[in-house]
Amino acid sequence: MAITKKVAVKKEVVKKTPLAVVAHSGVDWRSLYLYAVCLITLLVVLFSVVSLVNGLVNVIFPDPTYVDMYAPVGATKASAAAIAAQDAASQRRALKGMFTAFTTIAIAAPLYLYHWRETKRAR
Repeated sequence: MAITKKVAVKKEVVKKTPLAVVAHSGVDWRSLYLYAVCLITLLVVLFSVVSLVNGLVNVIFPDPTYVDMYAPVGATKASAAAIAAQDAASQRRALKGMFTAFTTIAIAAPLYLYHWRETKRAR
């Protein structure tokens, strides 16, 4: 009879890593899209807020109107009417700009909020 010797075989120990730790290669296009839309809409909202404040300041403190100091004396009534028309036109432009800025905020802010919530849900 032959004597056989048992040899202990060492098994390789493989460490299991959780799926969250494993880095995947490539770009997550969905997250990139969501963050890009958030950045763009946030900038649009910020610039619209600045425009809205600028329009409000123009309504409260309108720009001074041009008065021709060398106009003939008889043209003062026509000059006063022209100044009033310039003031009214300036105020209309300021109100129109405020309305445009408010509309832009009303459209871009919900888009930003929706996409920001989607980025939180994508994690």
